[in-house]
Amino acid sequence: MTRKKLGLMGGSFDPIHNGHLGIARFIQKNLGLTGLLFIPAYVSPFKTWKEAAPAADRLAMVRLAVANEPGWEASDWEINKTGISYTYDTLLYFKEKYGAEYDLYFIIGADSALELDKWYRIADALCLCTFVVASRPGSTGKEASVRKALAEKHLTNIIWMQTPEISISSTEIREKIQKGLSIDGLVPQAIVEYIRQRDLYRR
Repeated sequence: MTRKKLGLMGGSFDPIHNGHLGIARFIQKNLGLTGLLFIPAYVSPFKTWKEAAPAADRLAMVRLAVANEPGWEASDWEINKTGISYTYDTLLYFKEKYGAEYDLYFIIGADSALELDKWYRIADALCLCTFVVASRPGSTGKEASVRKALAEKHLTNIIWMQTPEISISSTEIREKIQKGLSIDGLVPQAIVEYIRQRDLYRR
């Protein structure tokens, strides 16, 4: 039986935006992923501040973002688990749930790859699934040094994929909302409406 491929994408998603979605589409197409799970963190181990929007709102926005994408789903596992959301724990859970049928691919950004050797039980996490780094165009020099440093620590189950440059950040979106500026085109329209209705990010 041919094994299928399942992509996993974690993060605070505070809020999820068109940059996340564009990268996910590109990687899904180029790796032939059967489906994608978006997994909002309850608390990211690398965030020193409290997420701006409550976990329930961040999950609701992810659900809106994936609603019309075939094969895409939002997972509430990390949020229901509560506590710090360690990727190793998440991968262990999904490996046990889907591993008999799917090979797992965990998608991260290039910035996260720079800190990968500091992740909790990262060597064990890399035994559970393949990591896919969404590498920005023009980052080849830095990427080479990072890849070498990770390889020296035997952290090698990683695919480096050059993805299109999509210059959008959740921080930028929150700042625009605080200033009363439009975020049209930065997030799906359903999320624009949700943020307005819930009065998120205004203070």
